Amino acid sequence: MAERNNKGSLLVLVALAVVVLLAAQVKPAVAGDYTTYMQNKVRDIVKANRAVAPGFIRLVFHDCWVKGCDGSVLLERADKQAEMDAPQNGGIRGLDVIQTIKDALAAFDKNVTCADAVVYAAREACYVLSDKKIEYAVDGPGSHKDALTSSMADAGALPPPFANFTDLVANFNAKGFTARDVVVLSGAHAVGQAHRPTFESRLDKSVSGRGEINGWYQGEVDRVSNASPTKAVHNNVRDLYKAEAEPGVLDNGYYKANLQNTVLFNSDWTLRTDTAAASEMQQYKDSAATWYALFGEAMARLSRLPAEGATLAVPRTKCSTAN
Repeated sequence: MAERNNKGSLLVLVALAVVVLLAAQVKPAVAGDYTTYMQNKVRDIVKANRAVAPGFIRLVFHDCWVKGCDGSVLLERADKQAEMDAPQNGGIRGLDVIQTIKDALAAFDKNVTCADAVVYAAREACYVLSDKKIEYAVDGPGSHKDALTSSMADAGALPPPFANFTDLVANFNAKGFTARDVVVLSGAHAVGQAHRPTFESRLDKSVSGRGEINGWYQGEVDRVSNASPTKAVHNNVRDLYKAEAEPGVLDNGYYKANLQNTVLFNSDWTLRTDTAAASEMQQYKDSAATWYALFGEAMARLSRLPAEGATLAVPRTKCSTAN
């Protein structure tokens, strides 16, 4: 009888353990119903594709900034006039991984859209590349609707790398973001790569002559990017000589680089021309924790920009086509 009771108790304990495990899998990790299970699924896929993880952060900005988070940047057109074909989107990476994420989550929740997958990939890329320092709330499956169409002309809404500070602030204000957000989100340039057309004007000797870029850095960027088969170079000076497949670390290192004139884009350096922006960069350079918190909060707002154009009633099956 005692043995039977012990077995019964053991079965109860096992059942309770299963209930606890299932509860942990469906407990919301963040806002909406982006569950712990889904989060971990995406996180594992991002970890397996760490080399292109910085591209997911760029991708969510390039998608959501245009006409809201609608996955339009993923759409292809036979006439090569889609958003992805615009010069602003040159070098976008990881589109196949977005499809993998979408398919993996759709098996768990049929409401997952391609736009959701872009948002989730960026969130987990921030978490992985920051060594677990950046984590922010995102909305659940179906919150980000998939677009019907995509146009190259719409990519003009993106802030150009050649912009001055006044133009950058105006661009951000138009999306409901502030001058401080310009400084905070620019910190994403701690990781990723850029291609020569986006910074080639900065390689002119007159630019270093005016003190707008470190002369040594200018020369090395010129040399390294010229030697690259894709004419690309890491955004971060500390990664200058690393292999292109090495993704770097998402931290406050961008601000130290900017304050030392070792940044690629004019839109980076121009933050130095505004007193408040320069002061904020010094603050983020001195306090990584401050920047981590502000960056996560800004990314959460970015990830909730609503779709502005026509969207599908159901998710796109293949992210590159409108069903």
